[in-house]
Amino acid sequence: MKKILIITMSILLAACGVVQPVQQEQPTPVIEVQTVVVTVIAPTEIVPPTAVPTDVPTEVPTVVPIDTPTLVPTADTSASSSGSDLTPVLVDNVLGKGVFADIKFSSDRITLNCYPREFEITMRAVHPDITRAEIFYRVVEAPGLFRYSDWYLLGNMNTDGKGNFFITFKATDINPDWRALNQAVIEFQFAGVNKGGGVVDRTQKIEKLVTYYKNCP
Repeated sequence: MKKILIITMSILLAACGVVQPVQQEQPTPVIEVQTVVVTVIAPTEIVPPTAVPTDVPTEVPTVVPIDTPTLVPTADTSASSSGSDLTPVLVDNVLGKGVFADIKFSSDRITLNCYPREFEITMRAVHPDITRAEIFYRVVEAPGLFRYSDWYLLGNMNTDGKGNFFITFKATDINPDWRALNQAVIEFQFAGVNKGGGVVDRTQKIEKLVTYYKNCP
């Protein structure tokens, strides 16, 4: 019986052909995709250091100065030239008459529109009672000397309180009616005054020692 079954199965197998084993279907593999973030860093441009030149000239360029004209203020040349020949006047003490001594004028000339326009007068009191000095002047037309003004009281002279007196006599101190002359002679007289205001004495008239000019001589 076993033989029959074996034969039968052999026949069936032959008839149907060789039965191929059923292949099992392989599972589809799952591919996991990972996202990779790539950070791109831009390259930094490196500037090479500036090379220090080795052939730097050590010689400093010479600056040539530009001659600029010097502005010299214009001056009255006639006044400048005349200023060098001014002559101080020392009055003889005889004219002081025992009232004042060492009377001095710093110039023998004075002008209205030129040089000098003023000069100094100094003196010292001789009489012990004199505490104040008054100055008088008059104008004599030159060169004829025929016409002259009255005596004008200019005022009190300055003092140091030790018997010395001084004043600056200006051309503008001259009376306007007389300083209009082109040329004249200025004459002076001085009076010594005591504390009570009384006149102790006067000097002699000091004449023809100072010349006045309206313009440059």
